[in-house]
This record gives sequence, C-alpha cells and structure tokens, in this order.
Amino acid sequence: MEFYSQSRFSNWINKIAETELDESNPETFAVFDQMLEDVIIACLSMVRAVKEREIRKADAVKEIERIFEILPNHDFGNELKNELFQYTLESIKAVLQSFKLYFEGKFSKKNFDRLLKDALKKEQKGDYEASLNAVALMGAKVIKGEQLPELDIPEESAIISWIDGIDAISSVIELSKIDASTE
Repeated sequence: MEFYSQSRFSNWINKIAETELDESNPETFAVFDQMLEDVIIACLSMVRAVKEREIRKADAVKEIERIFEILPNHDFGNELKNELFQYTLESIKAVLQSFKLYFEGKFSKKNFDRLLKDALKKEQKGDYEASLNAVALMGAKVIKGEQLPELDIPEESAIISWIDGIDAISSVIELSKIDASTE
C-alpha cells in the first residue's frame, strides 16, 4: 500500500514553480506549508491504517523509509524558492523520522524541554543525526497524543525547521480533532 508517491511530490514542485512569491504577502508562501501538511496527512493515514489493522507497523516503517528515499531535490532558479523548499524538506525529514519512531514504538520519557536541550547540545557538537532524532522523539510524543508546549529555540539554530515540522504535526492533529467533532 502506497501512502505517498513520487508524482505527489512532483505536483508540489510544479505548484511551487508556478507560485509567484511576494515577500510583502506571506500568503504566497502557503504552498510550502501545504506541501508539509500533505505529507503529515499521508502519515496520519498510515497511523489510521495501522490502528484498523489494514497494515502492520513494520509495513508503515518501510513506507516511511520509501518516502524518505523519494524526497525530491529541485532547483527552481529562484533563491527564495530554493531556500524555502530546502527548509520545508528539513521539516518533512523531522516529520518522517517522528512517524518512523512512533511506528517502531520508540518513545522518550523525557519532557519536551529536556529533548530540546538534548537536540541543541547534539547540534552544537555537530551531530545532526542525533539532534534530528531528539527532535523526532518530540514528534513521536505529539503523534501519541501529548500536547506540544511553547518552546524557546535560539533563532540561529539549525533545528528550527525540524521543530516547525513537529509543530505542523501538532496543528494537523488539532485540526483533525476539530473536523471530526463537526462531522
């Protein structure tokens, strides 16, 4: 069962290419958030499929790994688009790693602030993989149902895009609860 395809990423690349970005109008940047949310929705569909026993957790992990492999690289010939696209891809990496940990049953007993400190410490040491993993552990907690608190992240930190991915998971989950209650 395929939850996210190469052609779906291609559609987003086409949408980004067609979008006229206007720095004075933040709404023109929405396509990047929509691309991120689309990946999260696909991952949440996997969570539902696992809960309803349509697929096994091991299959969900394989699907996450497959999506990692099809993450596109693209040059839009526009510095701002390229920058925002790379930022969004980093957010997606954190999202995918969070869902992978969730399906593998790898959760941390540490609170969000402790995990953030771990991520920042590992980032300072140049261990970006361990730093991403600490952020993804936050994401796994959010997927499991914990509320993401306000976090104080240094602006110059490389983990901001990863935290944005976790924040997006939290937002999509909250919106899905609102949608479910209105149905």
